[in-house]
Amino acid sequence: MRKPQDNACETGKLKREIAWFYNQPLAIRLGTKLQGDVDRMDNVGQCWDTLDIAVAWVRESGMRHLSERLASFLRNGGELSVIVGIDLENTTREGLQALLNLECCGQCETFVYHNEAGSVFHPKVYLFRNEEEARLIVGSNNITESGLYVNVEAGLQVDATADAEVVVEVQKALSSWKDTTSGLAKRLDKDFLANLVREGYVPDEAAAREKIRRESTIRPRKGAAALFGSRTFEPPPPIRSETSPVGPSGVRALRPSTPTPVMSAGQIPSGTVLLMRLRKASATASATGRPTQTQIPFRVVNTFFNGATEVRSIHSGVAHGIHEASARGNPNTTKLEIPEMRDFAQPVARFEKTSQGIVYEAYDVDSPKGHQIMESLEEGRNDGSTQLSIGNPERATWWRFI
Repeated sequence: MRKPQDNACETGKLKREIAWFYNQPLAIRLGTKLQGDVDRMDNVGQCWDTLDIAVAWVRESGMRHLSERLASFLRNGGELSVIVGIDLENTTREGLQALLNLECCGQCETFVYHNEAGSVFHPKVYLFRNEEEARLIVGSNNITESGLYVNVEAGLQVDATADAEVVVEVQKALSSWKDTTSGLAKRLDKDFLANLVREGYVPDEAAAREKIRRESTIRPRKGAAALFGSRTFEPPPPIRSETSPVGPSGVRALRPSTPTPVMSAGQIPSGTVLLMRLRKASATASATGRPTQTQIPFRVVNTFFNGATEVRSIHSGVAHGIHEASARGNPNTTKLEIPEMRDFAQPVARFEKTSQGIVYEAYDVDSPKGHQIMESLEEGRNDGSTQLSIGNPERATWWRFI
């Protein structure tokens, strides 16, 4: 555990509470954000000492994105406490087993909350703490792949001192939810998980997916016109980890393994999202007839755009080519036409790798969506996930993977 005088995470002890709203999947994806928060280090080591989670549903589809990071957090001395509901058959056996697997990595406990009278356990709370600071995330995201990456979700992040009133109140709520004397919360172990499965409280992952597909997919009547548009969002590939054979406890233990690189050159997979603050081709673009052209830094080209020859606009459906420019026979920049930004004072864009290629959407920073993308880029500057092409922020291109 860190000493009180060593508690500074990134910027030193907070003087006041700082709140930040997030909009998924436009400007943030909570799965990627949680990975970054769990991994965060400062000058004395792991930034956070404890992580408390309370969610309505946990599935293996979500845990496969988090398990390796959480295992590393525990092996480095972190403490993890999870409270999960099992209502509406949306938490799965595999999701609970993934939480049990983490117990071999360090100090970890899981509680299952359920009320037989029918009141649904429905919070979504993530609380990081060390001895001086706390980061509270309260939103709509469950630990499922869709909840962490694909669904339209929203939430509020509050950074505060560890003794702030809001943090203390959240800790009290968490304690009340895992109070086993109430009869509503039970500590999860191998035997209790077997009971939950045997008595039909939790389904297998495949059965839960089929139930969701069958019951919640709304389709127009046969032959009727669709009344809404359609857009598919793709999650990133999960981080793979190996499991050891079942030990004496019957729990499969995670072996330390190297996570799949998220941003290795040439390996950016489908489902990866890039936010950018764009710069027009020149300061006098409107005068030179290039108000729709931007230059992409080679560091971004060589990772996210590597091998791509075009990007397709979400707004118009039109594809635009990516062109490498040279000076004296040597490549010196990569150019991209984005017609939508012609009249933008400050353009920002969201690029997503899909199975059909790279798609983009572009906005002016003063528009509602543009403002949220810029807020995410600004937030990334605080934790180092936003990068700049040059040292001058005003003249630089900014980018962040989410």
